[in-house]
Amino acid sequence: MSRTKIAIVAMANGAPGAQAVSDSRAKIAVAIIVACAVGLVAYAGPGLGPRASHMATHIMLMSALAPFLAVLSIRFASTPVLATGRALAIVTAAQLALLYAWHAPGAAAYTESHPAAHFSMHASLLASALLFWLAILGDTGVARWRGVAALAITGKLACLLGVLLVFAPRVLDTSAASWEATTEMMLADQRLAGLLMLAACPASYVLSGVWIASQWLLALEDDRLRARSDRPHGA
Repeated sequence: MSRTKIAIVAMANGAPGAQAVSDSRAKIAVAIIVACAVGLVAYAGPGLGPRASHMATHIMLMSALAPFLAVLSIRFASTPVLATGRALAIVTAAQLALLYAWHAPGAAAYTESHPAAHFSMHASLLASALLFWLAILGDTGVARWRGVAALAITGKLACLLGVLLVFAPRVLDTSAASWEATTEMMLADQRLAGLLMLAACPASYVLSGVWIASQWLLALEDDRLRARSDRPHGA
């Protein structure tokens, strides 16, 4: 066996451990970057109007805290969590359903006047986002394209909600005006909430999708090299 083939075999045999450490460090790095980027966007939340402040809180929970907790959970878990296509489809649909339900007209006003509903809103969004990111990051096999697809779908529909808030010609939820403000102020607050969502989507879903796609391609290349090294000499 040539030295080149011996080197390839050695790399292939040592790849799983080294790749696992590299993946773990990369996931933590991506989570920290996303948390910092989205945290900076949502930092001004207390000084915003009610709609924009709620959106900033949702961004912090779903696009910063949830992926960070998912990375830590996977880092210390012995086995992958929700690493199946069916689980990923379920948690993706559940997260989108909750996101749109809590942003439906009248829902914001109800949560503002009912503390239990307000807590349930944030808790359910955080829980669904955590399960979503656990399913995304837990799939480390060659079927990582499922995670990329889920991120693309989620990012598009989340951005669609942001677009609706930004370009709506009128206030979509007039019942949510529990603060003393004119229609112009409410419309500006609504549009700012949409802009926050549009700013957070690329910082979370797009960045994560690009990173997972790159890891998927690297895994496919490692499998190809390993298959070539396992072939009998001269085959």
